[in-house]
Amino acid sequence: MRSTCEICLSLLYLFSSVVFAAPTIFEERSFKVERRNVSNPNARNGVAALGRAYRKYGWEVPEVLSNKVQTIQALAATPQGEEGTVKATPEEGDAAFLSPITIGGQTLMVDFDSGSSDLWVFNTQLKARQTQGHAVYDPKKSITFKPMEGATFKISYGDNSAASGSVGTDTVNVGGAQVEGQAVELASTITDSFTRDVNSDGLVGLAFGSINTVKPQPQKTFFENVMASLDKPVFTANLRHHTVGSYEFGRIDKSQFKGSLTYVPIDSSQGFWQVDSKGFSVGAGIIQTNQEASPAIIDTGTSLMLADDVVVRSYWRQVKGAQMDGQGVTFPCTAQLPDFHVALGPSYMATIPGELMNFQRLSRDTCFGGLQSNMGQPLQIFGDVLFKSQFVVFDGGKKAVGFAPHN
Repeated sequence: MRSTCEICLSLLYLFSSVVFAAPTIFEERSFKVERRNVSNPNARNGVAALGRAYRKYGWEVPEVLSNKVQTIQALAATPQGEEGTVKATPEEGDAAFLSPITIGGQTLMVDFDSGSSDLWVFNTQLKARQTQGHAVYDPKKSITFKPMEGATFKISYGDNSAASGSVGTDTVNVGGAQVEGQAVELASTITDSFTRDVNSDGLVGLAFGSINTVKPQPQKTFFENVMASLDKPVFTANLRHHTVGSYEFGRIDKSQFKGSLTYVPIDSSQGFWQVDSKGFSVGAGIIQTNQEASPAIIDTGTSLMLADDVVVRSYWRQVKGAQMDGQGVTFPCTAQLPDFHVALGPSYMATIPGELMNFQRLSRDTCFGGLQSNMGQPLQIFGDVLFKSQFVVFDGGKKAVGFAPHN
């Protein structure tokens, strides 16, 4: 008979020979991440937000809109207080909010984006002028960083803006949940359009890894890596109007919404949290059917709602003085905006109060609409304007998105 000591030694040898595959996860079973107000008065502008949304999905930006965006960027670069500077407070846009994460022990403020799948950060491989104003990740200061040999990434948009570089792995901590071996993308070349938002130090994509841009092998997102270890394979977006809001992973806080959640099945074949949206109504009007409705992406990384033209025109036709052109829909700030009701899946109708359809005041008399045209593209994008009215659950187990109105 083998002695107790011999058995212990055998077990020790057995466990020491096991190779644990990365990523390794150390986590709380559920965790919350609050968004923070970064308080940059020039950070958000409705016209700029529209151009950014078009670029994100590779859509052509109309020339008149592109020119207007460039003018806004030039004004934002002037010292505060000079005539012509347009200030957009966070209360007007509800968009200048970021969340803290740590990579290799270094804290960065990032966007959580359910409409993309790359974890991309500003880092020391960029030139100093390109990182000015940003917190910068330094892989040399991390004892857990490992280069991913032969791996590269490239993110590009329809306006020819791009970022590309190498890839490594490191320990990523989000609100107490920690993933070892998470792919982190490190740009070595970048176009200037990426550097203008000096508050954001990067992005955490929460869509599906199939659209991750790392080559030769796309990498899993943070959520995909941490999902199996959570109490529930979910993350929730509780992004409210005039307040900071939060993301929560592994738990659904039932105190944050009214009634019961309605779950809508997704089509993830294109890598997005994509649902059908074939009906809508304006104010107290009847429900209208959008016969050739484009599917809708539920996207925390886009500020506006971009919908099919038939939807946009039907809504703004009810607002006296509203104008729709290549620079987006604007309207008199004195106008009373009707509620907007939009179908999500076959049976749920989300109501967005009229006050939330005003994205931002552009001038003393002119405001910018929260509902804008997708310019005939084959997708609708439902961003923060929707989230301000809805508690949203992204369920990776059910492959569904749950909706309920905020309480």
